[in-house]
Amino acid sequence: MSLGKYLVYATILSTFVLIVWGAYLTAGNYGGDCGTTTGGSLVSSDWPFCNGSLAIPNPAVNYGALVEYIHRTLSVITSVFLVVVTVVVWRMKPRPVEPSRALLLALAMLIVQVGLGDVVVNSGLNAAITAVHLANATALFAVMVIAGTYMHIREKRSPP
Repeated sequence: MSLGKYLVYATILSTFVLIVWGAYLTAGNYGGDCGTTTGGSLVSSDWPFCNGSLAIPNPAVNYGALVEYIHRTLSVITSVFLVVVTVVVWRMKPRPVEPSRALLLALAMLIVQVGLGDVVVNSGLNAAITAVHLANATALFAVMVIAGTYMHIREKRSPP
């Protein structure tokens, strides 16, 4: 099995974990716990800091901040995986056309997802924007699964 295939699968898995963790974050209403609040409403996401610090939040003091911090960390890990796998697959000889195109689309969707994440937090966790954020994440996951399927089919067809 090629490195590209392993990386695609790892990215699919990390994307899935990120989406599930994001659902937990949303269900617990922890989305603004790493931000700056004024008068009870969220003013800023404080990215890349969590309440003014890069340190891991103490769950005994603010459990929600830890949940959001983990979500941010998983987002960075998944983003790095996606960039690396896209480069690796695009550099394969011969280049697998379908997976490389799917990964390029996933990268574009990732850029949109990052922007939506910022808008979600800075909109005071607006439900409609949060729904669009989840919809884009789900579509991005689907595109990753398509890339993984194409990589699997490609390796089944190629001789050992």
